[in-house]
Amino acid sequence: MLREKVPLWRVARPLVTVHFAQSLDGKIGLGPKAERAILSSEEGLVCAHQARSAHDAVLVGIETVLHDDPQLTARGVQPAQPLRVVLDSELRLPLGSRLLAPAVGAGKVVVFGCAERASPERRRKLEAAGADVFLTSTERSGRVALLEALELLAARGVNRLLVEGGAKVLTSFLEAGLAQRAEVEIAPLWLGAPATPSLGELGVGYLGRALRLERIEVERLGQSVLVRGDIVYPGQAAE
Repeated sequence: MLREKVPLWRVARPLVTVHFAQSLDGKIGLGPKAERAILSSEEGLVCAHQARSAHDAVLVGIETVLHDDPQLTARGVQPAQPLRVVLDSELRLPLGSRLLAPAVGAGKVVVFGCAERASPERRRKLEAAGADVFLTSTERSGRVALLEALELLAARGVNRLLVEGGAKVLTSFLEAGLAQRAEVEIAPLWLGAPATPSLGELGVGYLGRALRLERIEVERLGQSVLVRGDIVYPGQAAE
């Protein structure tokens, strides 16, 4: 899949797409202490790898790495490999993680930490393991400053960014109004409590404050359904 060119006026920061799989009741996993749950269908996994290949970088939070130990590579026929990005305020990325293991053709690993929270020793170790480490200021939540991270990625030539999770990261991008597209695979099952919700608090007190999708496309992926669309924020008119 060829990467579509992005107009220069949009490159101040990447165009961000959130992509994740969830259950019918909006859960993305069985819980923080449970085993990894793959909700995507086989067709959905193929779609996810195509999405990675179509973007310049794929991003997850450190909790996803600690729980799932993903490679974040695009697998398929001659895929373009994205940059692999981790938001990790305290630089907890394990040196033995699959992200840092040698992999032929895999994209570079970029780790964003917080200048006030990251250990210089941990930074040196991660860089020695092959990662590029950047430190941003700290948001009030204690996490990496997303705007700074996006600007740094844009400076590295990232025009299109795929955000895969986890829930805190997805919520942060939506809460800050920094994601423009959504691709959500919905698996035909219910998980109930105490499974992990796909999103946290977005400050929606009434329907008029809800985020919504426009220009919606729906695709069948085996037993699952993929919903794509442009994200419209409260007070923002659809283009």
